[in-house]
Amino acid sequence: MSDQPYRRPQADPEEIIKAARRRARAASSRRRSLVGEASEAPVFDGNLAMQPAPVEAPVETPVESPASPQRETVVLPRTRPTAKPAPEPVDVPRPAFVGGIAALVVAGIVGLLLLNTVINEDAYHLQELRGNASELDQTEQALADELTNLNSPNSLAAEAERFGMERPDTVTYLYLPGGETVEMPWSND
Repeated sequence: MSDQPYRRPQADPEEIIKAARRRARAASSRRRSLVGEASEAPVFDGNLAMQPAPVEAPVETPVESPASPQRETVVLPRTRPTAKPAPEPVDVPRPAFVGGIAALVVAGIVGLLLLNTVINEDAYHLQELRGNASELDQTEQALADELTNLNSPNSLAAEAERFGMERPDTVTYLYLPGGETVEMPWSND
């Protein structure tokens, strides 16, 4: 490694100028080959540029010399595609255009109103269904409470007495592992 710090190479100003001139000459020759010579300048008519029809150069025939036979050289005329003029703009009646735009805006507004109406109708239907669901929840809770009251021991005893059932004097318990039975007096507890 060297002890000198890194230095960027310096460009020679004369080389930069020469390169710029070469690029300008190349661009100029490309432009001339695309556009043509100055005598064939395009004709301007308003905003549309019209190119002149290509001029055909006469075909040159080489002069034969008797001393040495050479192959024939034929010079072809330089042709360039002609530009077609732009088509005429189509005239659309202004009232028809304005009417079409107005109809489009009105159709959009009507569509939005119909969409809003359908959404609101669905919202009312949803609110009605939520109200029905809350009523059904309350009915379910009332039926569950009634079932709990009917299954309580006091309610079962009252229903048994209503059907003519009587309380026993003793209650017999059976213990399964040993098959032993125990009789105990009935208590109201």
